[in-house]
Amino acid sequence: MTLLLIVIVWALWILGASDGLLDDLSVHTAGGAFMLTLLALAVDIPAERTLGWKRFLAVGVASQLIVVPLSLVIAKGIEIAGLNRWGDDLLRSTRMTLIAFIIGTAGFASARLPRLWRRRVRLVILVLPATMALYSGTLPDVIGVTAAVLSIAAGAWWAKETRGAGASASEKRVLTALVVGIVALGPLFVALNPGAEGPFSPVTQLMWSGGASDALTAGLCHSLPGSQECQDALSWSRVYGLGPAVADLIPLLIQLVLCYGLWKGRLAAWWGSLLVQFAAMAVLVTQLFDLDEDGVALYGINLAAVLVPWLGCACVLVWNRRVFSVRENSASVLRVLLRLLLAFVVVSAVWFVGAWLLRASFDDASFGSIAFEWPLRFFPPVVALLLPYALVPGTSAAWALYEWVGTVFWLYAAWQGWRIFARPADPSGDATHARAILESGSGDHLSFMTLWEGNRYFFNAAGDTYVAYRASRGVALSLGQPVGLDPEGCAAEFEAFARENSLRPAWYSVSEAFERPGFRRLEVAEEAVLPTDNVEFKGKKFQNVRTARNKAGKEGVTTMWTTWSELSLELQAAVIALSEEWVSEKSLPEMGFTLGSLPELRVPGTRLLLAVGSDGSLHGVTSWLPVHHSGEIAGYTLDVMRRSEHGFKGVIELLISEALLQAAAEGCEWISLSGAPLSGSSSEPGLLDALLSRVGEEMEPLYGFRTLAASKRKFQPTEHAWYLAYDDELALPAIAAAVVHAYVPLLSAADAARAVRAWLAARSEKLKQ
Repeated sequence: MTLLLIVIVWALWILGASDGLLDDLSVHTAGGAFMLTLLALAVDIPAERTLGWKRFLAVGVASQLIVVPLSLVIAKGIEIAGLNRWGDDLLRSTRMTLIAFIIGTAGFASARLPRLWRRRVRLVILVLPATMALYSGTLPDVIGVTAAVLSIAAGAWWAKETRGAGASASEKRVLTALVVGIVALGPLFVALNPGAEGPFSPVTQLMWSGGASDALTAGLCHSLPGSQECQDALSWSRVYGLGPAVADLIPLLIQLVLCYGLWKGRLAAWWGSLLVQFAAMAVLVTQLFDLDEDGVALYGINLAAVLVPWLGCACVLVWNRRVFSVRENSASVLRVLLRLLLAFVVVSAVWFVGAWLLRASFDDASFGSIAFEWPLRFFPPVVALLLPYALVPGTSAAWALYEWVGTVFWLYAAWQGWRIFARPADPSGDATHARAILESGSGDHLSFMTLWEGNRYFFNAAGDTYVAYRASRGVALSLGQPVGLDPEGCAAEFEAFARENSLRPAWYSVSEAFERPGFRRLEVAEEAVLPTDNVEFKGKKFQNVRTARNKAGKEGVTTMWTTWSELSLELQAAVIALSEEWVSEKSLPEMGFTLGSLPELRVPGTRLLLAVGSDGSLHGVTSWLPVHHSGEIAGYTLDVMRRSEHGFKGVIELLISEALLQAAAEGCEWISLSGAPLSGSSSEPGLLDALLSRVGEEMEPLYGFRTLAASKRKFQPTEHAWYLAYDDELALPAIAAAVVHAYVPLLSAADAARAVRAWLAARSEKLKQ
């Protein structure tokens, strides 16, 4: 049905010119038909698969019949409000297209999509038409916005959708990048529509409209060098043609590179994107007040509306600031800056030398005029148009030099930006050093987590041992024990370093064998360890495991031992969707520190074990962290566990048992099922142990750590305690606050309120039992 819809869109465009009625349903241009085709392919194929073709058709027809008349009423309201004659333009428009069908079906079906794609589809069908309405302002754009709002509301009511938790940090990055990218693409989309009528369409047309040719400009300025005709022709030539067109795309290209950095969570991309929004607004305001008197009168009352897209982007960026915490390596940034400086010097030299050699091709060329034009070559033409100029190219070679010098530099800058965002971030280079120590030596069962994002590193004087830690609330909180050749010496150095920096050292998740002078211990978790000497799963205690494995065989579910980079794009998308669905079911944000999530699956060295159905569907996924001993992998530690709601119930048992078999095949002696925080049971409980146990019991409705620990006991593991080592009981409140911040650094007031509501509801339910 979606493919038939696309055929109808193109047929209406082809036949529309010869039939008035069909013309009302067609788009203005082939570019418009192409955009509707892309939109239908992106959102209507999954919508049709979700709804079925009959319901898909019914929803689409209903959307078209309801939304179009309502949009005309909205257009009348805009006309009554007197918004720049925009409403009058809308009312005179007869083109309705099939955008209500396309967006209406997608919005309605989004309620039944997985939560990850529900957010993304809704974001696209809301932001894209809204942006187009501001830029283009045609009746189909208003219809698109109306269809998006109504269909999403109708779909949520139909599916009895309940409000879930917020998106994960990774998904917030993706959604922010989508918003910024769509707004950045707005002017380019409007360039495909010569019938644009929106509040911002004249400014957009200024960026893309044609004008005088290079030859006409040269002729006018040669015969009338100081005339207004020469100045006008030169102004249009600076924004028309292949060179200026590519140059005008440079800001878009830079913003798309920054969107890639936003997707990666880079702080530099966040700052760059915010700067671009304010720069765009500054240029736009300058453009508007640089118009003639009629232009100022036309735009003055709607200046705020014109700035809405960029103000909206800036607000979205500021709102989500906390999820962009990945810093760049200072040495890498310095290398890039040096390359850009060298490139700038080279292209500047090309401009000076080339313009001097071609000075006969420029009217009144002198070194002063060449120097005056030099900085203007690095501005987009639509910006340079606002500035005075001193040179008029007269030949093709002069025009090529005039137009392409700055463009080449910015293309190189965009490429360098993409390269730095494409590389893994390592702010200080310490993570690379830590990885080398870990992989060549020995670490504990949590040591691989020290390579994750967010850790700081302390290296001993010899540089062969390190401690990974988090610093907050006046506490230097370690992640496990020191890693390397001299753990005892490094621990002493780390404690001295912390105290010198007014931080209180605390050792988190250390083993019973780890002891420090003057430090007390508090059990915080129990690790479950499985030896690989029993991989036949015999006996009554492994009945659940055997049942899961047998059921998997009957249902055609197979396992895949792999890494993130080896996964197909389809399976990567399935893992992302499954992880996001899991996060949305929790009352608190996704936790970190010793609990991995989607970003940690991508860390090189992490192994993934997937359960995949015969139809390619993903039933479950687990991740396994290598544990090194003397430079070799001695075992694996379980980290991420995700199970599909539609997968069979024994998928986790299947994956853990398969991991045990895989570890045995690699010669490992054990695997660790890791530890569940706040689920310990000290053999000699004291007051603090009892208090911690109570906290774990109360937090069970929020995260289910005790349920997790109980599920691991099905494998009859050997249990080892993990401890918090501290040197002062009076510092425990500050240490507790540091632990909470380490696990949920992005906890907001809204998240806390949602968690309290969930806790109160669970407690009320418990009291009723």
